[in-house]
Order: sequence, then C-alpha cells, then structure tokens
Amino acid sequence: MIVVFLHTKPVLSSIIVGTKIEGGIILILLCFWSALVAVVSDTRHGLATDPTGGISNGNLYYFTWAGLAVGVALMLNYIRSVYGLDISAELKTRSKRLQYWVYLGIAGIIQMGSSARVFDNHCGLSNYGLGEQELGSVKFCRRCKVGIVLGVFNAIGSLIVALLLIFVLKGGRGGGSSGRKIPWLFTTEIVMSSILCLCQAVGVPFLTSQEGPGAAINNIFYSSWACLAILLVLMSSWVQDWSAASSAVRSADTNGNGSAYNETERIELREQTVPIRSNGNSGGLV
Repeated sequence: MIVVFLHTKPVLSSIIVGTKIEGGIILILLCFWSALVAVVSDTRHGLATDPTGGISNGNLYYFTWAGLAVGVALMLNYIRSVYGLDISAELKTRSKRLQYWVYLGIAGIIQMGSSARVFDNHCGLSNYGLGEQELGSVKFCRRCKVGIVLGVFNAIGSLIVALLLIFVLKGGRGGGSSGRKIPWLFTTEIVMSSILCLCQAVGVPFLTSQEGPGAAINNIFYSSWACLAILLVLMSSWVQDWSAASSAVRSADTNGNGSAYNETERIELREQTVPIRSNGNSGGLV
C-alpha cells in the first residue's frame, strides 16, 4: 500500500519508481511469497491442506499462489522497465516453443517438490508419531516416488531443450523468428517431448487415482495435469510444423519443372538446411 501511494504522487514517485529500492522490495516480497507457498502447501502444518493432502482452506491456498504469481509478474515488469529486458518477449521470439519448455520445467519442479514433501511427511523418517490414518501405504509411497521421478525427468528434460534453444539459436540462427530450423534440434524436441509425454500420460493415472498422492486437489494434482497439458501442446506444435514442412515439400514436388533450382529447393525443404551447391561439371547436385 505504501508503494501504491508513492506511485500516485509525482513528487514522491521518483524516490521509488524504477529504483533499486523498488527492486529490493519486490525481491523481498517474492522470497516471502515463495516461502509462504511452501509452508501453506505442507500437509504437516495443516494451514491450507489436511493430512491427506486435500485443500482445506481454499482462500489461503489459492491467494497464496496468486500472491506468488503477482510477485513474479512484478519482477518481470521491473526488469523490463529498468533494464530493457523483456523476458516474456524473448521467450516468444527466440523460439516458437521455448516458453512452453520453460513452463514445463516450472511445473516439473513443483511436481517433484510436492511429491517429495508428501513422501517425506507420510513415508519417510519424519513420519514418526503420525496417526494410523496419516501413515502412507506401500502403494501410496511408491506412487509418491513415481511423482518425484516424473518431476525430475520433466525438469531436467525441459532444461536441456531450453538451453539448446537459447544457445544454439542465439542471434536468430537456425530456427528463430527469422532463421532456418536446425534438423537435429527439431528432432531433439520431437524425441524429448514424445518420451516425456508418454511417461507423464502413464504416471498421471497413478498419481491422481484414489490411492495416489494427487487424489485430492493439491499441488501434485495440478502440477501433474499441467505437465501433461504442456507436453500435449508441445507435441501439437511440432506436429503442425512437421505437417507444414511436408505440405511444402509436396507442393514443391507438384509445381517443380525438373530444373536444378527446383530440385535444390525441394532438397532444402526436406533437410531444412542451407542450399545445396550445383556441380558445374555434370550439371547435377552435390
């Protein structure tokens, strides 16, 4: 409220707007909201979740996550206004699917952390003194491990692909908004998203079924379905690119007149790489 008041006064706004003071306030609040999300979502504290992991206080649970989201939005806006770095725009322009890989990594970290916390509370060494209803069964604990493994796979897989998209496509080369696609990078996206989607599709029923840690509406439930939804979006995106490339190749084959130029164009569309040199001696292509 103090910051809002300072923003409304032109004389006082220069003290805080766009300064390191504002950035420090945002960073501190962001740290507090992150810690609060961890505390509120912990089943052992009983603030917003019951011993089974279900949401018992919806206002506290959802507004805590909303506070964290607003804190992240404030930090992104501050970085854009002060340093001129628009992270959201960079994610969209660097690569068509980079932002979704980042979202998958965030959802994977939440899935991994939430599953690990539930496992530690109900199956690990810290479950000493819990009641019979609070102790996890063998099947429940095994499914918690499934959630941990899936979260690790999603986080690491998305990190690898995101780093490749950032550094390989740096400067708009090989698949950015103005560059060509790199075949092996496109193949990496296809393979990684297909494997992760298959694993997540198998794991979600185990996690969200009656005896799973995500049976109740909680972090595991939301993050598991979010990971699967993001992976489906990723797969639909590269399927569209694949179909567009195949249509372009068929169109080139249909409209081609057998000249070396058309042949070069068709091969370039298939390989998605640099144009191929013509052999001046034989008139063929190398």
